[in-house]
Amino acid sequence: MKNLINRIIFGSSILVFSFYGCKKEEVKPIPVHLPNTSLALNIDHNCDGAPLLFDTLNYQNLAGIKYSATRLEYYISGIRLFKGETAVFTSSQIAYMNGRNNNQKISIPNLPVGNYTGIQFYIGIAPAQNISNSLDNTPENINMQWPEVIGGGYHYLKFEGRYLDSANVNQGFTMHIGTNEMLVEHHKILYNFSVEEAVTKTLNLSMNVNEWFKNPYTYNFNKDGNYTMAIPALMTILKNNGYDTFSIKE
Repeated sequence: MKNLINRIIFGSSILVFSFYGCKKEEVKPIPVHLPNTSLALNIDHNCDGAPLLFDTLNYQNLAGIKYSATRLEYYISGIRLFKGETAVFTSSQIAYMNGRNNNQKISIPNLPVGNYTGIQFYIGIAPAQNISNSLDNTPENINMQWPEVIGGGYHYLKFEGRYLDSANVNQGFTMHIGTNEMLVEHHKILYNFSVEEAVTKTLNLSMNVNEWFKNPYTYNFNKDGNYTMAIPALMTILKNNGYDTFSIKE
């Protein structure tokens, strides 16, 4: 009898030990770390190196036509950062730009820390997001809407001004781009830079407005026309000329 009682007690101890020894430990979630890093893109505008000033016939394009700028509005979106040939970060931001506003900046938070070799972006809005009334209902976005009857969505570029025609008469020009087919995917700009923890890295991007009128096609208001909206052949010229309008300034 004594042996039987000892076996029962011993067996019970094993069961108790097994119950507590095999108890599942609480799994605590691993905290998600968002790096305290950011990239600031400072945006300005020039004409072959000279600061862009509005409402003055100070500039001349490759066709030899003197002109002024009265409006420069566009979107930058799809910003991608590269390491070698691979895009390792893409921003979802759509940034409205107005050449009349000084010190414009695009802030991109929470970048992976590391070394980068280039940047690329769209001038315009990618088709999946280029939908009428999809952007915030601000006066700027409302003003940039592309008419529904010719495709809807938003203008990618509004570049307007005045020029002296072949008879030296002051005329207006309206260089507009819109519709998905005319999205300008800017060439990748090669530039080595580093993003560090708790540091805001700044890149200075500058648009040369004269590039819209040259390379690969020399645009001539007198020959090609001074209005492009809803004219596919002329918008295509601007699209192709727009691939290298930006550069990075040291």
